[in-house]
Amino acid sequence: MTLRWSGVAARVACLLAGCLAQVHAQPVELMLTLETSPGTEQAIGLLNPRLLQKGDRAGVIGFNGRAVRVLQPLTDDREALWSALQRAGVRVGVAVGGAQIDSTWTVDLAAAIQGACEELRRSDLNESRRAVVVLFGTEDRELGSHLAVAKTALNAAHARLYGVAINRSVAERASPPGRPDRTLHPFPALTAQLMSELAEHSGGRIFRGAWDLKEILKELRKP
Repeated sequence: MTLRWSGVAARVACLLAGCLAQVHAQPVELMLTLETSPGTEQAIGLLNPRLLQKGDRAGVIGFNGRAVRVLQPLTDDREALWSALQRAGVRVGVAVGGAQIDSTWTVDLAAAIQGACEELRRSDLNESRRAVVVLFGTEDRELGSHLAVAKTALNAAHARLYGVAINRSVAERASPPGRPDRTLHPFPALTAQLMSELAEHSGGRIFRGAWDLKEILKELRKP
């Protein structure tokens, strides 16, 4: 009898291990949605495509002012992602179509989230966990009136929202050695609160301080 129950237990353990392996192997898809204003370069530089596992795909969207631009559609090509992130890090989105955008005023987070969700909806992978990862450092004064639109987009894409609020400081003019002259931008507290509401609605979360893409991916893979 003992041997029989041992065999049953072994089979159950194998089944559980198989289920866990299947969950672990389930690919993720995420759109890295990045504010390309001065002062966000360091945060963008923390994004490492090598953290993605086999079968995962990611894309990159840059936004600044009212402009939203797809820098890289969903792909499993790590080199292409590196290239798109490097372009975002040097603020390719600041000048779109040859026009310089005033990055000190506002951003359109709802439009950026919608653009990311549209990219996810084009995916042909049905068995995947999806997320929109948004790095932002500027207040969006109109986000409150567009929450319903953003929620609808996230629902349609079956995506979680992970927001990273960035403290921006930007060197604006030459200074004596050892005494950098920097402009500090207010922390986007109101926008962070609204993004927290979107994150909670979608099953994601908001980061107001330390954050790590590895932690986001780990959470996204959870059943």
